[in-house]
Amino acid sequence: MAEDQGGQREGRGMKPGYVAAAALALAAPVAICAQGVPAPTAQAAAPTDPARLAAARRVAARLLPPGIYKQIMSSSMDAVMGNMGSALKAMPLGSIAQMGGMTVDDAKKLDAIDLTQIMAIYDPRWEERQQLTMHGMFGAMGEFFTTMEPELREGMAHAYASRFSLAELTDLDRYFATPTGAKYAASATTIMTDPAVMTTMKDMMPKMMQQMPHFMDAAKKAAAALPPPRRLEDLNPAERARLAKAMGIDESKLQDPKGKL
Repeated sequence: MAEDQGGQREGRGMKPGYVAAAALALAAPVAICAQGVPAPTAQAAAPTDPARLAAARRVAARLLPPGIYKQIMSSSMDAVMGNMGSALKAMPLGSIAQMGGMTVDDAKKLDAIDLTQIMAIYDPRWEERQQLTMHGMFGAMGEFFTTMEPELREGMAHAYASRFSLAELTDLDRYFATPTGAKYAASATTIMTDPAVMTTMKDMMPKMMQQMPHFMDAAKKAAAALPPPRRLEDLNPAERARLAKAMGIDESKLQDPKGKL
């Protein structure tokens, strides 16, 4: 029974690793799209000049061509799935288990466990299951972002138009028309899915998971000075009535949420 409980614990501990892998992969396009645009200035709120916006739209179209997000999601998914086994073996289960409430001594015992062996027993088809799950999720996200590409390009155009002069935008457009510029523009959004970058991200995962207790502690300390959320007993009659109205239920059915808010 103890082994079964331990296996369940490891199974639960596995989930942050998948979340971290997906987060690292999905952060890539956001990071690379953002890197080419300098920080906002005081002039960013000024009305956009039509000529600058037209030039900025040409630049945005070069940097975010149609179908780019499907390519990003496909490349990210393949990299994540290819590195999953080695990443799982490298995950610090002890640190993760401590986050789940295990004692330090009990958590340390888990660091010597090979999670892939546990999963092979607990769910013989776990790898196939994860592959299908990731394919489904990344595919759906690729479809979603494809529908959003026109809006993203327009947002990028306004961002560039508010931060670059017409002359600068013209220079960018002229550069992107050169062989080198065209090559850069075509790869600017996808460069973070290159195997060299993804391998580095894979190597970052165990280190990031080791720091997760620190991240959680920092988040807890940041809000430590705030009073705890109020409960129903702390609300006056007028506040309870407003709460019930906002939720669309009878006041008598109000109840405090279970667990901590």
